[in-house]
Amino acid sequence: MPSLGPAPSGQHIERVLKNPDCRLAAIVDPAPNAAEIAAKAGVKLVGSLANVLGRERPDGVILATPNRLHVEQGLACVAAGVPALIEKPLADTIESGERLCQAAEGANVKLLTGHHRQHDPIMAKAAEIVRSGRLGRLVAVVGTTMFCKPDNYFEAGPWRRQPGGGPLLINMVHEVGNLRSLCGEIVAVQAFASSATRNFPVEDTVAISLRFANGVLGTFMLSDTAARREAGNRRRGRIQPFPPILTKTVTLLPGRLAHWRFPPWA
Repeated sequence: MPSLGPAPSGQHIERVLKNPDCRLAAIVDPAPNAAEIAAKAGVKLVGSLANVLGRERPDGVILATPNRLHVEQGLACVAAGVPALIEKPLADTIESGERLCQAAEGANVKLLTGHHRQHDPIMAKAAEIVRSGRLGRLVAVVGTTMFCKPDNYFEAGPWRRQPGGGPLLINMVHEVGNLRSLCGEIVAVQAFASSATRNFPVEDTVAISLRFANGVLGTFMLSDTAARREAGNRRRGRIQPFPPILTKTVTLLPGRLAHWRFPPWA
């Protein structure tokens, strides 16, 4: 199983190496430190996905590449008949995502999107509470995800400043997965997006209103440029900021009988 992608794919590499049922065959990555990563993993570094698909014929491929490459590389895997785990988002436009799904279905090739939060214990507990009826009929959902990405985050991946990047496709896609798990299908969306803080070609802050198929209404506030400071982290009597990349995500689920906030310590 080859792994494609920049530094975050290191998590995939680590898990593949630890799984006795998997064997990492190769790494495809143009990053300057890719050779070091491959050597540490004990596998070869290959120059392109085409070389892997043409010579190795792997049982599967993990695509942890910039968002704009997901469809192109996913289609290459489909054409080669190789299943792929594609990091979220599956695509950077609806049209290209549909094209990829249609190609995979037509070729009977399996694709999986990396929505790992569905396996998180906190999400499992939230879904259990909703399904149990303890909250009664859900009335609404209110969510926020606020954090501040440092400059070196964008320097390491300049594509994150460009169309196909941005917190909607990089971060909000996780929250959409969570909301669908808890509240059902989303049938209508309205939103305001702003890039006024960083002035990138992509958004940095978004206010979203949602309507779910079961009548639940929701709001969500997203920003990757909002400072996050807490009064609970003290050193030498002074309030210190948490690491700026640390995410502050809070979701409130009001029902007819009770409401629940998760994570519960938020």
